[in-house]
Amino acid sequence: MDQQIQDAIVSVAFDKAWRFVETDPLLAHNRKTVLHSRLCTLLESSIKNGERNTLNLANEAIRSLRAELARSTEQ
Repeated sequence: MDQQIQDAIVSVAFDKAWRFVETDPLLAHNRKTVLHSRLCTLLESSIKNGERNTLNLANEAIRSLRAELARSTEQ
């Protein structure tokens, strides 16, 4: 898939996910730069694995981000 198309899909998925992340009580207390960086990484990883649906990408990234941050607070 063309890199510009991938970037556009990630951008749309990021916007969808970010609207949720920045108001989620479990995520919002984290530093925005950390959330932004991890969300981008998770979305890019998912698109490399073949996902193209922006809602699926956003939801998967949110789930992964919540799980990741839950593990880091347990330690």
